Amino acid sequence: MGSEELTPGLLVAMPSLKDPYFEKSVILLCNYTPESAFGLVVNNPSSIRIKDIIVSDLEFKDNLNSPLLLGGPVQQESLWAIHSEDFSCDTTSQVSPDISISGIHEVLGALAREEGPNHYHLGCGYAGWAPGQLDREIEEGAWWLTSLETEFVLDIPYSERWESILKKIGIDPLSSFYESNDF
Repeated sequence: MGSEELTPGLLVAMPSLKDPYFEKSVILLCNYTPESAFGLVVNNPSSIRIKDIIVSDLEFKDNLNSPLLLGGPVQQESLWAIHSEDFSCDTTSQVSPDISISGIHEVLGALAREEGPNHYHLGCGYAGWAPGQLDREIEEGAWWLTSLETEFVLDIPYSERWESILKKIGIDPLSSFYESNDF
């Protein structure tokens, strides 16, 4: 199976991965080709609240008290929104039938007009890999690539995503050993 067939997917840091940025990460893997890979960490909330970074005259029904996600160490000034499929604009890219990515400004504008998505997470930065890099890291056991399930991106609390996915695929989050060989 080619890597293109594995996206969109969820890239899950294995318990043995001790990288300071990616330890216990869950990444929405949006693009994975022989040339590169691109994804957004979906379980790393910052201490910054969305309401604290909005410089706008827009009024919001929602208090926007949710945290800004740190999507990865690359281009942390780039802002994005992962959201449910019930919203679309010029900057929207559909990741799966249930999940889309759009520019943060368009989503905030729609939220102010009460026309935004029902489920959304706002973030900055992304994770990227050079040719062959992600393949090598998966082979070395740093990551597990599994199918995309919407609830792990949009619904489950950030603090529970990593452990929930590992348990679902049969990996004990407290060890670096697999619970079963049914992979």
